[in-house]
Amino acid sequence: MEFIDFRRSIRGSGLEVIFPSWQAGESAAFYSPHDDDAALGAGYLVRAVVEQGGAPYVLVFCRGDAGYSTPDEKTGIVAIRREETIRAYTALGVPVSNIVAFDVPDFGLMDQIGRGAAPGSLFDRLVVFLRLHHIGRIVFTSGNFEHWDHTAASYAGIYTSPQAGDPILADLGPPSPIATYLQYGVWSDFSPGPDGGPLAADKAILASSDDEAAVRLALAAFASQGLIMNKTVAALREKRKTDGGYLELYREIGLRRPIDFGPYKKALKSCRKI
Repeated sequence: MEFIDFRRSIRGSGLEVIFPSWQAGESAAFYSPHDDDAALGAGYLVRAVVEQGGAPYVLVFCRGDAGYSTPDEKTGIVAIRREETIRAYTALGVPVSNIVAFDVPDFGLMDQIGRGAAPGSLFDRLVVFLRLHHIGRIVFTSGNFEHWDHTAASYAGIYTSPQAGDPILADLGPPSPIATYLQYGVWSDFSPGPDGGPLAADKAILASSDDEAAVRLALAAFASQGLIMNKTVAALREKRKTDGGYLELYREIGLRRPIDFGPYKKALKSCRKI
């Protein structure tokens, strides 16, 4: 498995290309709006964290209650998908104890990402989790026209996660800062990059055919989603294939970047009074 930084035009075998200053023993949280999303969009990176001495956590936000393809499946679909989730992510090397379910109704995540007035909100639970487990790397879905729940998970990654490192909400545990925020895509490309260049993603993993086979095996665990998965594996995953392996794309999200007043100060000098 090889790691690529398109912006710096470098590639290498160390996870620090994806996660700057990566150290063995770190923890990474993968936000999966639905149970299969992290495997679909970030399966190589889950494996890489395991292989390079880290602890991956998969946070499944929605319970899968909308994922039935026939009326007869409706009653038992949530229990079925919980079992499938465990089989899928343990196959990628994630311990069962590191698979966390928040049990939000499908298509309902956007309604619950704010803190709201009720105690025990998803916001609070997520901050508690990130602080308790000293999560240093957050990997979450792109919000670019994929799915309402994917967009919500993206908002949670961008706006909720940083609160884990802030000296607020002291009853939720001691602050624990996040070092890296990454977006992954499931069905759609990322939104255009801030520099307007041709590449919306700025980082990638080039995985071997063995890595791709391992991810496909994990995806096969979601048998209840066969009508969707068969199309995904047959059509979309082959598009990842390139010389030397299979690509998995990411965009690094830089949060709370300080304002550079320099250009404004320079422009101010050229403004004429009227």
